[in-house]
Amino acid sequence: MLKIVLIALALFSAASFAQDPNLHIYLAYGQSNMQGVAPYIDADFETNPRFLVLRAADFSDQKVGEFYLAKPPMGNSQSMVGISDFFGRKMVEELPDSITVAVANVAIGGQSIDLFDKDRSSAYLEKMRSQGTTWWWIPLLNEYGGDVYKRLVEVGKIAKEKGVIKGFLFHQGEADYNVPDWPHRVKKVYYDLLYDLNLDPKKTPILIGELAPTGDFGWRNITVKMAAGMIPNGHLISAEGCSVQKETDPVTHETFLLHYTREGYKILGERYAEKMLELLEEQAVSDSLEKMYHKEFVKPKLYYDVRKHAVFIHLKKHGKNYSYKLMGRRKNE
Repeated sequence: MLKIVLIALALFSAASFAQDPNLHIYLAYGQSNMQGVAPYIDADFETNPRFLVLRAADFSDQKVGEFYLAKPPMGNSQSMVGISDFFGRKMVEELPDSITVAVANVAIGGQSIDLFDKDRSSAYLEKMRSQGTTWWWIPLLNEYGGDVYKRLVEVGKIAKEKGVIKGFLFHQGEADYNVPDWPHRVKKVYYDLLYDLNLDPKKTPILIGELAPTGDFGWRNITVKMAAGMIPNGHLISAEGCSVQKETDPVTHETFLLHYTREGYKILGERYAEKMLELLEEQAVSDSLEKMYHKEFVKPKLYYDVRKHAVFIHLKKHGKNYSYKLMGRRKNE
């Protein structure tokens, strides 16, 4: 009796913590436009049980690695409304009711892609210290455990245990306007993540958003396009028509155009979603064809017929069995 109870408990435990194929999880990373800087409105706090945030930073009583109903802030404590908010809402609006979408957001404003590179981050931080840069963002880095790459991998492993990682959402580049090999660095971080999370590159796309075309670094979009083109499963998300807000630096009093308006974020976030929905549909067709192939064409098997003293190949095609003689005695022997 005790053995039966223990087996039942083991089965229940396995079921309770089993991976849910209908929980689609996206890892988002980058700088301020992925962090989100648009002001909140009441509608942003209206939750949907099918749209979750996988916490990558503690917030209030919410803890890293746990799932909660998605509402601002999606990333660190200074996150407002941005790409991931509108992405998730659009995804659950379009996907079947059986699918739940979650986003883990690891983004910090003003930072280079090198902060996300596991091999460059230490040198990057040392360089920033030596330049005497204002370190307003260090508390935000500490919210991510002091290492954004490690935090991405950490939440990524949790995501794989609980659901399925369907892709990466990326927006960054303004801080690296003078880095000529930026596309290669973007590609490296993506492939490092694939390797450390053991993800299939054919089934795990990265969506790379353009910088604001009418902003201060819109001219850099040719490089953003290059980065997306260098990755076989990389996809460029157009920011054409996404409005930008005019802001003033509180110290220098200089004006700048870097961040999207709320409407700009909405358009861009929904474009990320539209591309992802397109890719999910393509993947579903591919998976269906693969299943059909394996169902209709069974791997051939070799066997030796003792009575006939011959070697045959046996295969099943379209539900019918076929045998073909490969070698053996002729009839008149």
